[in-house]
Amino acid sequence: MHNPPRMIRTTLALLFLSTTLSATTLSAATIPTPSEFLGIEIGADRKLADYKQITSYLRALDAASPRLEIEILGKTTLGEEMIMAVISSEENIRNKAKIRQTAKKLADPRGLSEGETEALIRDGKTIVLVTCNIHSTEIASSQMAMEWAHALVSATDEETKKRLDNVVLLLVPSLNPDGQKMVVDWYRKNVGTKFEGGRLPWLYHQYVGHDNNRDWYMLTQAETRAMNRAIYHEWFPQVFVDEHQMGTEGPRMFIPPFADPLDPDVHPLIWREVNVIGSNMAFRLEQKEKAGLIYGYAFDAYWLGGTRNTGWWKNITGLLLEIASARIATPIYVEPTELRGGSKGLVDYKATINHPNPWKGGWWRMRDIMDYGRIASDALHETASERREDLLRNIVTRARAAIASAKPGEAYRIPKQQHDWPTAQHLAWLMNEHNVEVFQAENGDYWIPLAQPYAKFVVEMMEPQRYPEVRLQAGKEILRPYDVASWTLPLQMGVTVERTTMPAGSQPRRVTEIKPEKKDVLRRVEKQRKPRVAIYKPWSASMDEGWTRWLLDTYGFAPKTLSPQEVRGVLPFDAIILPDVTKDVLATGKRKPSNGAMRYDEEMQPEYSGGLGEPGLEALKKFVENGGTLIAFSSATEYVMEHFNIPVRNALAEVKAEDFSNPGSLVRINIRPDHPVTAGMPATTAAFLDRAIAFETESPATDSQRWVLASYPADARDVLLSGWITGADRLTNKAAAVAVTLGKGRIVLFGFRPQHRGQTHATFPLVFNAVTWGMD
Repeated sequence: MHNPPRMIRTTLALLFLSTTLSATTLSAATIPTPSEFLGIEIGADRKLADYKQITSYLRALDAASPRLEIEILGKTTLGEEMIMAVISSEENIRNKAKIRQTAKKLADPRGLSEGETEALIRDGKTIVLVTCNIHSTEIASSQMAMEWAHALVSATDEETKKRLDNVVLLLVPSLNPDGQKMVVDWYRKNVGTKFEGGRLPWLYHQYVGHDNNRDWYMLTQAETRAMNRAIYHEWFPQVFVDEHQMGTEGPRMFIPPFADPLDPDVHPLIWREVNVIGSNMAFRLEQKEKAGLIYGYAFDAYWLGGTRNTGWWKNITGLLLEIASARIATPIYVEPTELRGGSKGLVDYKATINHPNPWKGGWWRMRDIMDYGRIASDALHETASERREDLLRNIVTRARAAIASAKPGEAYRIPKQQHDWPTAQHLAWLMNEHNVEVFQAENGDYWIPLAQPYAKFVVEMMEPQRYPEVRLQAGKEILRPYDVASWTLPLQMGVTVERTTMPAGSQPRRVTEIKPEKKDVLRRVEKQRKPRVAIYKPWSASMDEGWTRWLLDTYGFAPKTLSPQEVRGVLPFDAIILPDVTKDVLATGKRKPSNGAMRYDEEMQPEYSGGLGEPGLEALKKFVENGGTLIAFSSATEYVMEHFNIPVRNALAEVKAEDFSNPGSLVRINIRPDHPVTAGMPATTAAFLDRAIAFETESPATDSQRWVLASYPADARDVLLSGWITGADRLTNKAAAVAVTLGKGRIVLFGFRPQHRGQTHATFPLVFNAVTWGMD
């Protein structure tokens, strides 16, 4: 991290001045608000500051105020500087290196005496990280961040001074700067038209869109890695708050406590601190007559994947805030009859103990979202100041408990002898990026001892999950997972890991830099012509398309994307991938509503509308018949089975939810050994499944061939490896992946996502092999 050059800082300071007044003599009254500085009314209807404007204002505050200093987190995927504003008292800013060192020692208290610990707690400061706008359409927090920063650097009251002296605030105005700019540009372009406030027809991130909040243990994206390094290698905050927005027709704001279930391996002090901080937020909001606050709603305390969630297993108290959305910066009017519950924690929209003051409907604006968020943020600052010693002492307690949870010498071993050593190296690299201590023996084995502060995180990542079945009433249905139910890294990555005891007297060396070797499957691919690969890119902004593109870009395949209008005529490719998109979106560009759901579908600009249609389908058929390979992931297989004459069907197409349910788990598949698509694969592996898809095949005509590439076990007890599933028997003896020939070409159907969120290294080779099949 570094600060802007002195010349730039000085130049920015001068922007504040209408006279020759020196920046060092600025009073609170002379520090302009963001509205004054940018020349637009921040928070007004249809007015937005983009990321460059936001950072220009925060840099100007840095230049003008000794209470704020900008740090550069790194570069975004598209090369934008990603910044964080460090806000505290002038003395704390001067002493930030010492404050960071104190936080580091408290986060890892090994070797500290009780006296030394208490001295550090007495002198230390609460470090609070607040991240905004990771989901770029959830725009209000990026605007609020400027107003909050201004208030803190210009305040003269004693209470704010005390908070600044007790707390170091790390304020990230956007965790997705590239997407923030995309959304603002799109919004501005459409203001005053019927498309005002409508969705983007592409992802608001170069690769992952909304899934950037699912990347916090795998660290595939530049933004995630940059923020992760600041948190776990440099600043070691005790509290992490991530500010989001949610739908328009329910409560106005979710504030923790979280809903059930929780992960019992997370230290209970985490939940107690979450509840203390969240309760004060709700208390202050209610005092300001902000209606519609809810807790214990929708968002559970079990899932590991999100920004602040990952910190729970690393002893950091993480909170999620969700505020009802407008149409970006365009106000909406919500009729009282449109307000509804329907989610976990609020079945009917009415007053309940966790929702005592329902919002009654009416106009809802971005300014409302900013005001709710600002009040909650100030309350966070208040609690972090008042509870400073508690927060510092508690992180020591949690770290020591994690260290003590290990048996003497207990560790995970990643042996050198692996089916896929480069991926094993990647796992060791990943643990090191999380600031987990990794050692390497002379024989090449990696060792991860469990007597370290992040032991709970290591265990959570290495061991299979079993989703806790919590029922609110006896005999009733369990509370369903908020997101996926499994994240076991060795299974997802196809790496052998052993939980064992380090040999007595062994002295492996600590490694802090690990560079994985090239995957074997890629070495094989390099021996032939690079395939010409295209990925279908619907106008509905498919995250799976983005993840597929990320995978192929990352590993050197340089795919081309095809919009619906581009799938016409002769398609000059070796392989075309249909990502996990429903058959209706593929065919028409519109989602088919579920039973009883509203059929309303907002109109898009003509150039961003439509699906493959008949011309696209005919082009794909000719592509296959003339020798191309068509590959379909998960839901897209339904489109192929319906429109191509192949002897494959989905045996679970009509299954009811009560008979089969799987929110996202790792399941066992058996691999056929003698096919180009499965070349180099082990006999069995884990696949990520979250759809009711399992294939049945039959013998084709003599002019065609079909292969079952992967199948589920014969015994239902062997299906689930990690996560939660009901109706596993529906998968037994069914095919998980199928290949067929048609004309001169080939079709490959994966009932699962072999590149799921960039995590499933175990099944990446299936994608690489599929796009090169037929090129021998």
